[in-house]
Amino acid sequence: MSWDKYNEARKKAREAQNKLNKASKTVDKLTGKSDDKLTKSEINQVKTAAKNAKSYKWLFSIWAIITIAALVSLLFTSSIEPAINNWIYGNNNTTASDDSGAVGTFADVVTNSELKIHYVFVGQGDCILIDLPDGKNAIIDSGSEAYSSETSAKVLSYIDTYLLDDGEIIDYMILTHPDSDHLFYLPDILDEYEVANIYRPYTFFVSDGEDSNQRLDPDNTIATVEEQVAVEAKERAAVAELNSEYGYGITIGDPTKSTTNAKSTDIMYKFISRIYSETYGPNDTPAEIHYPIAGASFGGDEYSFTFYAPVTPSNVYDSWNNYSSVIVLDYNGTKIAFTGDAETDEEDEILANESKLDLPDVDIMDMGHHGSSTSSQDAFVKALNPEYAIISCGIDNKYGHPNQETIDTLYNNGVDSNHIFITAQSGDIVIGFGYNGAINADNEENAGTGDTSTTEPATADATTDDTTETTPVTHDYIIAYTGEASIVAPTEPTPIKWWYIVVGIIVISGIILLVIVPSVIKSVKKKK
Repeated sequence: MSWDKYNEARKKAREAQNKLNKASKTVDKLTGKSDDKLTKSEINQVKTAAKNAKSYKWLFSIWAIITIAALVSLLFTSSIEPAINNWIYGNNNTTASDDSGAVGTFADVVTNSELKIHYVFVGQGDCILIDLPDGKNAIIDSGSEAYSSETSAKVLSYIDTYLLDDGEIIDYMILTHPDSDHLFYLPDILDEYEVANIYRPYTFFVSDGEDSNQRLDPDNTIATVEEQVAVEAKERAAVAELNSEYGYGITIGDPTKSTTNAKSTDIMYKFISRIYSETYGPNDTPAEIHYPIAGASFGGDEYSFTFYAPVTPSNVYDSWNNYSSVIVLDYNGTKIAFTGDAETDEEDEILANESKLDLPDVDIMDMGHHGSSTSSQDAFVKALNPEYAIISCGIDNKYGHPNQETIDTLYNNGVDSNHIFITAQSGDIVIGFGYNGAINADNEENAGTGDTSTTEPATADATTDDTTETTPVTHDYIIAYTGEASIVAPTEPTPIKWWYIVVGIIVISGIILLVIVPSVIKSVKKKK
């Protein structure tokens, strides 16, 4: 044997010994025993483990590729992250825009629109005044959480300024439900003006046998027990007539119980006592009192009000809010929904009733219960499919209205953040329908653009270089407001960070590929 061959043989022997030592260490590590103490079964287990490790290398390779791809994607975060957020929240909703003022002025919208809807800021409450194109008018609710003589005076002045000319009457008064934040100022309006038609919910006054609470009675005209009992008798007579004529089966429950359709409050008494004595016109014609259910309607040549709730008058709810009238106003194809304080129970009933009365797509939705999370569930908003949303609530109100969940529901259903109007920010809001006035074409963000709308750009004045004239334009609807705040949601949805998703992809894929999949494969092999 030559010297070279001898050295080569020694080298191979050392390599073999190293491999043997390494194998021995592996065996010790896996079994806790030295290789000379292993049983045949344990040796087979070691071989199987080594074979499985080799078999699962491809799973590790896949996980490595996913990890590298996910990390590389961080280089494109600036484009991926907005796309993800737009997909989740809808286009243009991840960053609100500040329009700092509505199109035209409040007076411009009122003057140049055929139909006007005023959402009067009354703090934590609802007050909606509607000036109809045929000279008639409607009021839906008028109240705030606490009675204020200053706010009452504002509402009456607002009616004089924007709704009625001298000698006119209120054609339609609608109380959606008997809570004070929707009811407080209606008795004042009934005292001040004549009303022809009154639409009231299926909730009835029942005397509690005590004098009224003076703090709720700004006129200091406290009703006696006898007067309250007399009003209750009229309520029971009305229920009996409804039951007899329509077979409703309504009963007036005990006002002290939580589940009842009887409400014994001073403001309810004031409202009910006044509508029974309300008259209008030169002949003192008694006002007509209506108890609308789904399918009831009224209107004129160009507009109609249709009730979608209450679906039935006989239900007794745990919450007064679910007695709310839900109404859609249709003006030449443009639709506006008014939902009172309807909560999810009533919304479910409306959705279940669609086989009899289809809910329409609306352009504007007055959000239920001041933007509370108990109302405006995703399915209901999706069914109405609004483009704009109005929320009436008080500044820094104790309920946290509007709730972020409601704002997110609007986002998720495609309502842009600068199409959400909140009275706590925007003050009094007016929407003009059938607008035909002169506005600056550079500031049209708040104009509704339906199929019938046409817009002409502003043109320069031929006589001067520094002035412009605006060409009259037509819009389906146009919005103005009196507040200083911009028309954006109070908070934006929390943006989804792409690097959070990348970490999630790496961790989850690792667990699946390196733990779960091998376990499943091993389990399948055992069964075989």
